[in-house]
Amino acid sequence: MINKPLEQIERTDIESLIANEVREGRTLEYKEKLLTNNDGEKKEFLADVSSFANAGGGDILFGVREKRDAAGKTTGIPESAPGLQLHNLDETILRLENIIRDGVAPRLIAHIQPVAGFFNGPVIVIRISQSWNSPHMIVYQDWSRFYSRTSAGKYVLDVAELRTAFEQAGTFAEKAERFWNARA
Repeated sequence: MINKPLEQIERTDIESLIANEVREGRTLEYKEKLLTNNDGEKKEFLADVSSFANAGGGDILFGVREKRDAAGKTTGIPESAPGLQLHNLDETILRLENIIRDGVAPRLIAHIQPVAGFFNGPVIVIRISQSWNSPHMIVYQDWSRFYSRTSAGKYVLDVAELRTAFEQAGTFAEKAERFWNARA
């Protein structure tokens, strides 16, 4: 996650990730291209979003190219940030918000911020906060899965992990009360 409030992220912050070769991990994911209407791409995107919400939160950056290994696989290390060529930025943000709203249960809100100043257009940063209402499940068509994250990226939760997640979840009111009591 970029250690800055979302609305304050600038081009230099993204360039710093590239210069310092900040690898993808538990709180950061790079995507070179924006997802299309392909079902597989939507599932992958929803898996990323829900995994961040079920773990510690994080940022997805669209418009950042990763280095590739000898076999052509992405390495998780940013190479450049060409940005995205978009016809309509507002329409793109609305489409991403709708995919998230309709594809994750319980619903969650992701905050989206375009960052200008790149060769092809903006880099879109999607920030997903750690959820108070987890675990979140992908509900896309007839497909449903629960994901979380480690430093190696996202993974599907197994039965034992799901059981633990639901036991730890409690109710939103209980979580809020624990939060306020911890601060008192």
